[in-house]
Amino acid sequence: MVRFTAYRKYLYYLQHFATPKKLHNILLNKSEQKNKQIQLKSKPFKITLDPGNVCNLKCPCCHTGIKHAEMIQPTFLSFKNYKIVFSNVKDYALSVALYNWGEPLLNKEIFDMIDYTTANKVGSTLHSNFNYLTPAMAENLVKSKLTHIYLSIDGASQEVYSKYRVKGNYDKVLGNIELLVDAKKRAKSKFPFITWKYLTFPFNIHEVEAARTKAEQLGVDNFEVFTASPHLMDIYDEAEKISANSTSLANTPEICSSLWSSLYVGPDGTVFPCSLSFRKSESFGNLLDDKLSTIWNNSSYQASRKMFSSRSDLDAVPLPCKGCKYFLKCSRKAQKTARLN
Repeated sequence: MVRFTAYRKYLYYLQHFATPKKLHNILLNKSEQKNKQIQLKSKPFKITLDPGNVCNLKCPCCHTGIKHAEMIQPTFLSFKNYKIVFSNVKDYALSVALYNWGEPLLNKEIFDMIDYTTANKVGSTLHSNFNYLTPAMAENLVKSKLTHIYLSIDGASQEVYSKYRVKGNYDKVLGNIELLVDAKKRAKSKFPFITWKYLTFPFNIHEVEAARTKAEQLGVDNFEVFTASPHLMDIYDEAEKISANSTSLANTPEICSSLWSSLYVGPDGTVFPCSLSFRKSESFGNLLDDKLSTIWNNSSYQASRKMFSSRSDLDAVPLPCKGCKYFLKCSRKAQKTARLN
């Protein structure tokens, strides 16, 4: 099994998708972040474009899986709109993450998106539960030159796997892996790199090694284990838990790098400030209505970045940033400074 580590992945992106303009933008972005600049000349280079917030499973710790009432309307991103959104980031992105709150392979135009991304010299990554695949789709994953695919498989038996991947079929997923590995072999392609992503819970941790063995037998490139959150992932719940734990608050990073380097776009064009955002009330703009150059330095982004500076105005910070762990840390810091003065 070849370990496609984060270092190797980003090295590959740099070797194959970097340009002088992209590299200059990354360096400028990092400088602006270090200096906590509020109005940026650089553009985001970590890009997530969600092909659809629709899924065929019902995972209990996912907003899509539980059909959260506050989520933006379930929809798929059309290829036409993808090209509009992508045009804003293609000159700055080394890679695009084509996933977030749904199953990307349910989008019938996903291969057009991947192929278009590749043609524009940008890498691409998918996360999939891999319950939906046909032989033709497996071939298209290879032909479109998808760079990397993560397969979310949290068990080595149907009984354990389906405790979290509700409505998932373990044997079908294994069969779909065989389809993809076979398609790669026939095309004599090493792409897409395949990572089996295993989320551990108390009920499935005993099957990790059996799953790792199965991954090796199937010809998967990489096997990664992550500790899962036992609860629904929500930016506000996270902050509430941290507020009751002084150690967790102290360990929270000093700055939210996403506000400088990352862009998250929903299937309807909605721009979100972080990966945990999903409500309409958390929108920072829409790339189907405005250009990135307009949105990237609008009042929402500037007010959110400003909370990390000495000129912070915490009352002006919008949701979801106003309810996150970083805002909590900044508020505590401001209160402490006020008491000392």
